[in-house]
Amino acid sequence: GLMTQPSDQNIVATNGTSMTVAVPLVTTNTSGIFGIGNQRLSSVGYQQYNNSNGWPNRFTDVGSGNLSVGSNQPSTNATAKLSVPTTSGTYYYQLKLTYNNGSPKTVYSDVFAITVVPKPIDATGLVVTANQKSVLWGQQIGLNAQPMPTNSTATIGWRANPSDPKFGVFSSTSGQKTSFTTKAPANERDAVLQNDSGTPINLTATATNSDHSTVEGTASATLGGVYPITVQRGENFNVKPDALNGVQYPSNPDFRWFIYKDQTGTTEYTPSTSEHLVQNTDTLQWQNVQAPQGKLYYQLVVTFNKGTSSAFSWYTNIAPLTITATNPELHAVPNLQFALSSGTNPTIADFYKPNGVMMQYAPSKMVNTANWDGNNAGVLAITSGGSQWRLNVQFSPFKNMTTQRNLGGSSGGTAAFSLHFADGTTMAAKDDSQPVTLYNGATQNVTTTTSTDTSLKIPQTASIQPGTYQSTATWTLVKAP
Repeated sequence: GLMTQPSDQNIVATNGTSMTVAVPLVTTNTSGIFGIGNQRLSSVGYQQYNNSNGWPNRFTDVGSGNLSVGSNQPSTNATAKLSVPTTSGTYYYQLKLTYNNGSPKTVYSDVFAITVVPKPIDATGLVVTANQKSVLWGQQIGLNAQPMPTNSTATIGWRANPSDPKFGVFSSTSGQKTSFTTKAPANERDAVLQNDSGTPINLTATATNSDHSTVEGTASATLGGVYPITVQRGENFNVKPDALNGVQYPSNPDFRWFIYKDQTGTTEYTPSTSEHLVQNTDTLQWQNVQAPQGKLYYQLVVTFNKGTSSAFSWYTNIAPLTITATNPELHAVPNLQFALSSGTNPTIADFYKPNGVMMQYAPSKMVNTANWDGNNAGVLAITSGGSQWRLNVQFSPFKNMTTQRNLGGSSGGTAAFSLHFADGTTMAAKDDSQPVTLYNGATQNVTTTTSTDTSLKIPQTASIQPGTYQSTATWTLVKAP
């Protein structure tokens, strides 16, 4: 009879729809005396359990070509080869053993299982994605590792860098899909939150192939959710963490924005009566910023189940909020009118003189037109707004207002200005449309007037037409050193 029952087996699938699996046996094998007591295995049949119909109670003979029986006595090894599907799964079988003599003539085995596992398909690449690139401390990051090819049988494991549990934990460290739940600190001023741009973390998946070779992929994320921003005094601004766009909150959220004077969160900023802050929504809104020029810090805390024993919070990092000065403004520039020191206008003969003609600034009596910004009082006025600034001026070539002919050619450059102001500022320029700098790197407010020392020198000019000559002065105020 059957001396050793068939064992369960795990088999790697081959190509095709079916494959042959060898089932080892130990059976009795005796020749007897003069043919009496002879017992030798002559055939093996098998039946497969069907999940829908159960056992068919019909055995399929493996055939003599798929049965081998040893010659040892009184027992010997035998092998029966069964046809098994290559589709992954567990299949249940029973054998029917038939002997050519002796008693019993037919023996049935116990039920045994053959589990077919897929043929290993090695991963050659791994693409790791995170559903959030930036999260608040306490939020969850969904992760997916897609092996290449997509039907790879490689096993996938996960690790974080930094690996310190204070940053968070995986829901599972194995499998294609997992999540990483960041760990909320004890309170909103915890040292881990005192980080300008948040804390970067790398979430790495490793695919291990059947030959123990590996491929890796990494998704990067930032724990914190807010970043340094710069705001100009007097402006309005609002900010909402990207991590809260489309988020599903675990329960009803309570929002609170903080504005601190330092990154430790020791002292909160108190807005002036002219400012308006909205601090109880997912978006910080600040109208008419009047905080002094310098650096503040901002942070959002989102609390769930507030006021209960099960309350918990998400936290952003504490990020810099830099307040800059307002833009400088140019309020007044002078109209410049020139005449001889006697107060009269030069004649054509004056321009023929070897040394040319020198004219002095005189308070203007010009009537401004719609596109003039100047003033007849000679006033130059700039407010800095606390910013550093630079003031340039350029003069176009003098042009006869009747004939439209330039003085000294099309590009100008013959007339030389020497500008003087009551605050001691001086500057030389020509009527060549080239900017020159009057103030550079200034931070103060300026209100000054044009000095009568201001002059205009025109060299000897052989050909000049009578009339009024005019140059356009373009003043440019720049917020820059």
